[in-house]
Amino acid sequence: MLAELLEKLNEQQRKRLLEVLEERYSDELRDAELAERAAAGLRYEELRSLLRKIAARERRHAELLKQKIRALGGTPPPPPELPAEATWRQLLEAFESEKADQVRYIEDAYGVGDPEVRALFERIHEEEEENYRDLLRVITKLDPYQAGA
Repeated sequence: MLAELLEKLNEQQRKRLLEVLEERYSDELRDAELAERAAAGLRYEELRSLLRKIAARERRHAELLKQKIRALGGTPPPPPELPAEATWRQLLEAFESEKADQVRYIEDAYGVGDPEVRALFERIHEEEEENYRDLLRVITKLDPYQAGA
């Protein structure tokens, strides 16, 4: 199916699709790394577990996006650089960006002409809703002045 899409896309459309996939890929890697670093700094197992689940979902998303980038002839961008430890403020920003991610994925899903890419974006959209709910649980239980996250 992806081969059919490549035949239909002109060079400009292919570049734009690659840009979207690369942006989403970088965002997913950033979110995964942030969740992992935040989990490492927490003393509460319940919250560490939630953050690790989020990180695992985000890494899965990044891997799926990387496969699509390569299938289109692109090269996945390098992982984004983050500070060694996640802060409460960064978690709050990640929480806020999860909602925006949901909107972007659904907009992008209906902006591409390929049903395979659309299905991928819809799947990620649904899992981003889970991340949003899990991050909400973490944020509301964290003390912003505690050490670590």
